[in-house]
Amino acid sequence: MSLREWWDSLMYSCSGEKRGAEDAAPGVPEETLSADIVREPVDIDRVQLEESVCVEIPSAQIALLEQKEGVDAACHACGNVYMDDSLFCRRCGRQRGGSEVPQPLTEEQKTEGLSQASVNPCALCNNTGFDEAKQQQCVCSWAEARRHFESEERLKAVVELERMLDESRKQATQSFLDIGPANRYGYQTALPEFVPGEHVPVLALINPRSGAAAGRDILQVAKRSSYFKDRFFNIIDIVKGQGRGRLLDVFRIELCKAKDEAKAMGTRPRVVSGGGDGTGSFTIFMIFLALKADPAREHEGLKDTGNGFIWTDDELRESFPALAQMPLGSANDFGNILGWGQKYPGDKACNGATCACCMTQKGVMAKLCEWVAAVMSPKSRVVNFDVWGLMPPPGEEACNFKIAELGGRRAANPNNKIAGTRQIMVKEAGKPVPFFVCLYFSAGIGAYMTSRFQINRRSTPLRNRLEYTRQLLGIAKEQTPPQLNLRLTGVKIDCEQQQYFPPRNMPASAGRKYREVGFYNINWQAHGLHGKDRAGLLSRLCGGCGNDRKPVTFNDGKIDMFRWKFASFFKNPGVTMQTDKKEDMLLNFKGDCAGRGMFFQWDGEARFAFSPTNDEFQIYIRKVLTLPVVIGPFHNAKLTGNLDNGQPVAFGFHGSTSEDVELVRRRVLKAVCGDLDTEL
Repeated sequence: MSLREWWDSLMYSCSGEKRGAEDAAPGVPEETLSADIVREPVDIDRVQLEESVCVEIPSAQIALLEQKEGVDAACHACGNVYMDDSLFCRRCGRQRGGSEVPQPLTEEQKTEGLSQASVNPCALCNNTGFDEAKQQQCVCSWAEARRHFESEERLKAVVELERMLDESRKQATQSFLDIGPANRYGYQTALPEFVPGEHVPVLALINPRSGAAAGRDILQVAKRSSYFKDRFFNIIDIVKGQGRGRLLDVFRIELCKAKDEAKAMGTRPRVVSGGGDGTGSFTIFMIFLALKADPAREHEGLKDTGNGFIWTDDELRESFPALAQMPLGSANDFGNILGWGQKYPGDKACNGATCACCMTQKGVMAKLCEWVAAVMSPKSRVVNFDVWGLMPPPGEEACNFKIAELGGRRAANPNNKIAGTRQIMVKEAGKPVPFFVCLYFSAGIGAYMTSRFQINRRSTPLRNRLEYTRQLLGIAKEQTPPQLNLRLTGVKIDCEQQQYFPPRNMPASAGRKYREVGFYNINWQAHGLHGKDRAGLLSRLCGGCGNDRKPVTFNDGKIDMFRWKFASFFKNPGVTMQTDKKEDMLLNFKGDCAGRGMFFQWDGEARFAFSPTNDEFQIYIRKVLTLPVVIGPFHNAKLTGNLDNGQPVAFGFHGSTSEDVELVRRRVLKAVCGDLDTEL
């Protein structure tokens, strides 16, 4: 580049006008401007930024101009090139020439008097001769210009994000306009008015397909309320809308708002989980997913606070939302044990309401309003709840089994007949991935029945219960498929490092006598099964003598292990199973031959577990979370026992040591990042 070309570029950047030969620099001969000058290494301190144009000024050119002109051509303090008529530097404001012009600092002078902590090199020129506490910026202003440019780009991104969020809100509202079948709650009424500062902030994640589409009707009613229209969400839409600016972002924003509102009241927000029993654990997963940090979106509020989430440990402990379960499924064990009913709000059979006034549309709507009013009432009790989780076996980094889902056609027996034998067909497992266990876990006939039911799920709770019965009877009379061991053969369970199943140190083959083994976390399963501490025959037979038997309690830090065969219902007697309180469960399975696995179920979901290498595998479960839950108006103390476990109500990751706690936190992050899908 010739000096002439350099001069034209400089003048154009300053004035925006093209300059001809007649506009050559005064006092500089034409031949000098036309000559090519051998460039010296660029002095980075001379890099200039004039109206967003970066110009490199070699030291040789600065010296040449000063020699020809007889005056300073550039500021000795910051290196800025003067205009012809400039009396002051346009960058730092210092006077041109004269005794007031400061001389450049030596390297010793730059660092003199500065502590090691105050010397912060410039990102561009690596200059350490400035103290941020005394001088706002380095003589090089490129870093400031870059920050300004990034701020403008960030502003554009924020505006675009707001537009996308508004569009997501609009789509969420329009998806539940009054269309489809008639709304059982009507079209003219709305949910109770929410009074800020008086009512506890509430959000909801509702499955619109549950409860014979009662979830859809409740969402339609919520969209007519000024408060609830922004805080009641279709959980299926949120699962689908996980991109930037989509519905998961909207849910996160509302959750953070609810946290701040609740904190001002000295409490925590609440979230309604509307659906079947499996929706409860899935709602916990979705909350973690919403709070997961994203380093690429730090400037959009997703900065990692040091634990992988956008909330600090203190914020999680104090403000993680308390869960209220809306019973919209078939069994509704979770909603029933927490006191929120066994049927959806306003159902004709809900809580024994059979009077004529309760069966009208007005009466149905009144029941829904009462239910919502109880959720947001500060008088509703909040207690601790134990959440258990599938973890890698002790000493392992990952689980050593894979899962699949039962396939086949909708029928009384979905298994395919191959070579004259009914054989199970499996497919790739869908969501959810097994991790959180809130209600119960088991292996055996109940898990196999649930897997077959999932293929034959019906549209109403009554038909679903009938389908469960049909599948149970079908399993009882069929021959064991070749992909399964006979009953519980090959299953061995240790609790607290002691053998629990088969009992009395029997060999693994003794499992063929049993139909089901697992644990309860709540004292209610499938509309009828309960659990109490193991006791002698006299205590079991005499109700008065058996009152000291403790029931299954969901916040005592223990799982209540059970094992039963058909004869157990006569030995109990009845449907109250004998249980043993334990702190963990390690299930070992070994197939009798290659290609065999076992069905297990948790919270109403079922999967087929197997080892791709036909090796023995383990399923390890221990407590992973303490979760706040809201107790409803229909709570039965006889079922739950004393809910005060002596601990303050707070959310937390659980473990006996700090290392165990950290393992749980990492496992949760692995789940919300989708890494468990690959592992299992």
